[in-house]
Amino acid sequence: MSVFVAVATGTSSSSIGAQDASGADLYESNCAGCHQTNGEGIPGTFPPLAGNEAATDSEYVAVVITDGKTGAIEVLGETYDSAMPAVAGLSDSDLDAIVGHVVELAGGESEPGDPDTPVAPVEPPEAGDIDDGHDLFIGQDRFDDGGTACASCHTAGEVGNLGGSGLGPDLTDVYELLGGQAGLSAWLANPPSPTMTPIFSDRPLTDEEIADLVAFLADAPNQDRPSDDVDWLIIAGLAGLVVLIGGMAIAWRGPRRTYVETLRSKR
Repeated sequence: MSVFVAVATGTSSSSIGAQDASGADLYESNCAGCHQTNGEGIPGTFPPLAGNEAATDSEYVAVVITDGKTGAIEVLGETYDSAMPAVAGLSDSDLDAIVGHVVELAGGESEPGDPDTPVAPVEPPEAGDIDDGHDLFIGQDRFDDGGTACASCHTAGEVGNLGGSGLGPDLTDVYELLGGQAGLSAWLANPPSPTMTPIFSDRPLTDEEIADLVAFLADAPNQDRPSDDVDWLIIAGLAGLVVLIGGMAIAWRGPRRTYVETLRSKR
């Protein structure tokens, strides 16, 4: 399922209770940012797990967690089309525990498709500032808890290769990819990617920082893209090489004497 975080290779119903405590903790740290603690999801952005019949299949849940999932799906009569990244770094026992917890959430008292099942309201994320988000992205302003600036690995919008890095994917379209403000906010609050998790697990972003980054990334597709960054890098490198070679040639020729000049100077 789109942004359907859970894992395992199959969990028997008899083991779910024993795994519930650790499974709940692992779910909270890996899944709840998008699917919410009680599995309600975020309407229109991330599908619910509670009452979701597909989420009762532990093998399916495991595959979605380990491989991720993209493409539109329909859950309880609503269509979801945000991307689900694969969750990495989980041991087999961790995967089993999370799958057990997700299966338990999905098999609760709510009946799939029951129109009378209430959906808990989700507090909309606060609006952020584009300029502040830009400064956080490039590292001009540091994150409160000392997290690494986004531009250390990514480019986005007007922040191209000269101001960012190509180590990670370009984030220009990530706002749309993750389903808008609610989805991107949830993802930044608890990023499940294998590279971001160790960086931000102990240095989480504040709500204000998340809001500002979301505002900047939402505006990124409208910004002028520095499409000629690579050309300028090549030109600058070649110019530097010419200057270096020229300087070395001058320094080498300066003190040189012909053999005749050397002999004359000794008379």
